[in-house]
Amino acid sequence: SLPNTHMASKPEKPTPRTLTPVEQFMMALMPGSQAACWVALATADSGSLPTIALYTSSFYAAWAVRNYLSGNTRERGMVTFGTLAAGAALCNHGHPLWGARVAVLGSALVGGSCALVLQRVALWPSAKLAHVSRKTDVWARVYKAHLASLTLMMGCFAWGFATAV
Repeated sequence: SLPNTHMASKPEKPTPRTLTPVEQFMMALMPGSQAACWVALATADSGSLPTIALYTSSFYAAWAVRNYLSGNTRERGMVTFGTLAAGAALCNHGHPLWGARVAVLGSALVGGSCALVLQRVALWPSAKLAHVSRKTDVWARVYKAHLASLTLMMGCFAWGFATAV
């Protein structure tokens, strides 16, 4: 049979054996940022939830912008994390009821997005995720753990904002 000439196929890129220094740094940020956020949540008093959520969501929104500008045009975390940041900022600036509502929405958007991605990749072998993402097996394991932690954290934020007012 004749080759399919109307569709150009891209050659498969092999999964890299090592990450670039920037990729290594970004991978280290996943557990590092989650640890910092969980410590802040665990040691905070009840009134500091909006500030913790504002810093957390602003950090991850900036990370999403970085991903988008680096070529991941499917990235939309700046919108979901931005919604949480807006709600937290409203809480911090004298609008606790509306701020909490927006923060619950933002937490649900982030948590739902992470849960959807996690549902898709959780049962994949790390080698498959590494291949699809063009990263390493270690990166794939760290990424799965990061998604699980972030999903749980967003549930904690949503619960905290929902029960605060």
